[in-house]
Amino acid sequence: MSDEEPRKMSLGMRLAFACGEVGDNVALNTFSFLVFTFYFTVVGIPTPIMTLGFILWALWNAINDPLIGYLSDRTKSRWGRRIPWMIGATIPLGVLMILLFTPYTTYDQSQSIFIYFLLILIFFDFAYTSFNLNYNALFSEMFVEMKARSSTGRIRIIFVLLATMFALTFPTFIIDDITNSNPANVSTTMTQYLITGIAAAIIIFVFYFIILKWGVKDPKYLSKDADTAMSLTKTIKFTFKHKSFLWFLFPALGTWLVINILPTLSPLFFVYAVGITDTELIGVLLLITFLVAAASTPLWEFIRVKKGARLCGIIGIIVWLVSVVLFAYSVNFEMALIFMIFFGIGLGGGLYFYDQCIAEIIDEDEITYGVRRSGIYYAVLNFLIRLSMILNFIIIGLVFTSTDWMNYEPNPGVNVIAGLRILMGIYPGIVLALSLIGMFVYPIKGERLKENRRKLTELHEKKKATLM
Repeated sequence: MSDEEPRKMSLGMRLAFACGEVGDNVALNTFSFLVFTFYFTVVGIPTPIMTLGFILWALWNAINDPLIGYLSDRTKSRWGRRIPWMIGATIPLGVLMILLFTPYTTYDQSQSIFIYFLLILIFFDFAYTSFNLNYNALFSEMFVEMKARSSTGRIRIIFVLLATMFALTFPTFIIDDITNSNPANVSTTMTQYLITGIAAAIIIFVFYFIILKWGVKDPKYLSKDADTAMSLTKTIKFTFKHKSFLWFLFPALGTWLVINILPTLSPLFFVYAVGITDTELIGVLLLITFLVAAASTPLWEFIRVKKGARLCGIIGIIVWLVSVVLFAYSVNFEMALIFMIFFGIGLGGGLYFYDQCIAEIIDEDEITYGVRRSGIYYAVLNFLIRLSMILNFIIIGLVFTSTDWMNYEPNPGVNVIAGLRILMGIYPGIVLALSLIGMFVYPIKGERLKENRRKLTELHEKKKATLM
């Protein structure tokens, strides 16, 4: 794709492309926000059993994600490499959002519900990865020139934040007793969870239709890379030989560990640690956080354009680190509100640098090997996202077990509340400190970045010449 070609991408097409983020993030964040709370407090699966389920899920991810990325890079069709996967994943993902909240029984009535829980995890992961991996791969392939990538990236991040905001706030207005503190009303609570799942499914269908109809095209000169794609073993080997990518894995994993811990524990943390029992106030706090994150996106784009993705990431992580530690020790609504405003600013930077850095890494890999291998890189990152969720669930399980909260009981003691504060503050703070080290060492910057841009333009001109 030449420097002129991205300019032909109309604003309407870029907006339609960004609609993929709405479906993606409504699916992922509805899942992240509610799956633990629902199956722990409503279905009643004990934390050790849930932890086992997430470990088995991790083993599945270790195979599923790289395999989908590898097959995507080798797919040949009239629509290119990525679009067939996106089409095939749309309906299953929407249906799974409904099945997520329709368990046939509770754990007390039948322990076989654990099998249902595990199957939902596996099928959700397959459908979500099939769409998300290929959608993200198209971003780095459709928008190659830096200005087009930055401007489209800004729109995507705003859509990410708006979708996440919806996914984390809508349930608080629908589900009256999100932590099932009054088990006598469990049937009503389950119905309200199901309504949330149905709403998520409708949004997925609508916004995935928009992107597939008006927002994607697979560049033909890059689709031909499927003809010369590497074997699976070589693909994995060369991916993990890429030093820039290896350094990026630290902030990438750290970003998703912190992003995923917030929705997973928010219902329990706000109710029992902060003392906010009104679920609508919880929704207001989350709403403000993501509005601030969206509003901060132009700031992060400005830093990215002027100083590069690396500095954007460093500043964002620092703001995020300080705010998350302070936020975890909030004792009332007002304190939580102040700290979550700063949390939102850091979150905006964390999401923005992540998207831009991985595109730079894929560019450098294509320069090295002559083949665009977006699929395998996003497969590894998708595995990291799921790994971050699994690590969080394992750590949550260990903390809850050590504080005698293996089985859900409303109104826990001081040890559980202390554990919730550690999980929401100290643990993310340590993770972000390690991420900061990785971001400092990240090597694609300055002259190296400029040279990569020049070489990539030359390589793409050669590829397009083969089509003439």
